[in-house]
Amino acid sequence: MMKVTNDFYRQFEELSNKLDELIKENKNINTTHKNEMKKLKQDLKKEFKQEKEELKTTITNLEKSIKEKDELIEKLLNEIDRLKNQINKDSSNSSKPPSTDARKKEKSGANLYNSRKKTDKKIGGQKGHKGHSLTKDKVEKIIKDNLVETRTFYHESNNRNGKDITKYRIGLEVNVYVEKHIFKHNPKTEEKIPKEFYTDVTYDNSIKALTIELGTYNVVALDRLSDLFNVLSKGVIDISNGTLVNFLKEFSQKSKPTLDNLENDLLNKALMNTDETTNDNKWYIRNYSNSETVVYKPHTNKGHKQIEEHEILTRYTGGIIHDHDTTMYKYGSNNYECNVHLGRYLEEIIQNVSEVTWAKDLKELLFKAYHDRKVLIKKGNKSFSNIKTNEIKEKYDEIISLAKKENKNIKSTYYKEKALKLIRRCDKYKDNHLAFIYDFSVPFDNNPSERDLRIIKIKTKISGGFKNINSAEAYCDAISIIKTSLKRKINPFESIKAIFNNKVLFAN
Repeated sequence: MMKVTNDFYRQFEELSNKLDELIKENKNINTTHKNEMKKLKQDLKKEFKQEKEELKTTITNLEKSIKEKDELIEKLLNEIDRLKNQINKDSSNSSKPPSTDARKKEKSGANLYNSRKKTDKKIGGQKGHKGHSLTKDKVEKIIKDNLVETRTFYHESNNRNGKDITKYRIGLEVNVYVEKHIFKHNPKTEEKIPKEFYTDVTYDNSIKALTIELGTYNVVALDRLSDLFNVLSKGVIDISNGTLVNFLKEFSQKSKPTLDNLENDLLNKALMNTDETTNDNKWYIRNYSNSETVVYKPHTNKGHKQIEEHEILTRYTGGIIHDHDTTMYKYGSNNYECNVHLGRYLEEIIQNVSEVTWAKDLKELLFKAYHDRKVLIKKGNKSFSNIKTNEIKEKYDEIISLAKKENKNIKSTYYKEKALKLIRRCDKYKDNHLAFIYDFSVPFDNNPSERDLRIIKIKTKISGGFKNINSAEAYCDAISIIKTSLKRKINPFESIKAIFNNKVLFAN
């Protein structure tokens, strides 16, 4: 019995020890497992955190890249809009002259992209239009007034009506003559040989005047002009280019008193048109015009410095018509905006921005008012009624309000900014644009300036720019005399000759 008990206790003790070892081992295993799990958890957490940071950096970089690409896309879209705008620009929707309009190969309909409307009228002179042909009546009046030499020739002819028939043929002859001037010596006189005879051989004012007419207004190059004189005179007249240039310099000097008269005429009138154009991208030529007079002035700069040195607008107290040149608002008593110029910019919005309607509405309002005004002028009216002017003003304000709302709908940033600038201009200069509805003497446009400056663009295209400011001034002096003569229906050749003969023209 005792033996069994001892064995039992021994076994129990062994088992108990084994159990303690197992418990201890299990505890160690648990501790190790916990440590491993803890380490694994820390490693996973660290790895997750690292991956999260990497993903976050990747996402940030992607967002930045997307933003940069979006900005680039927007810039490219704006650039596309800008380039399209440049390609689509012509004389109907910008300040570009008609000569720069692209010629379409395919037929696209009459005046598709300008403000003119297609009609059913045939091409050419319309019924009732006064022609410019030299008729038999005109020739007979010229003969009666002894304006030409008449040479009569007789022929034999079997005429259907059994009567004599008179026909006219007009011709032109160039006769070269030489004037022999003998200055007899007289010791008692104080007279000296005039400056024009300082050289042994000089040219008459008729040749000088033809040089100015052909060389400036008709833009004949010096070489061709010299050749023309040589051909017409059958080799007698052989003028050097330098001599032709000196003719222009002489004319410029002799025309100064006449140009003073032209400036006084401009200063004394209630309205003056002005604009400027570039010549060979080196010179700015500005016109100062009214219905009877135009004076051209060159300068190397734009802006106030140019105007102050020209000394015309600085002395002017009337109304100035211009193409939204804000520099002009410093001068004159009133400023009037060119609505045809505005119409081109409105047309640009109409053609390129489909999200808005205000530009079309405003253009129609202005040109409808102009049409109505012309009808009233024919009837002898000098202004619209107060009711009509208020109606136009209210409609104008409504359109500007609509424009501000519609501008938010424009998708293109380029055109949104462009349209916004135009809206602000129309809003700020409303009274200057609508001045023509209050007083019918105020022009609707500045088209006279465009017509006056056309000769400058023609000269630029044919013969380029000027060598220096003196050449530019001499040209402007000559073309001022010629264009003023044409405006006043005076033969410019006769005006040029008169000035060479030391006469002062266009005195008030």
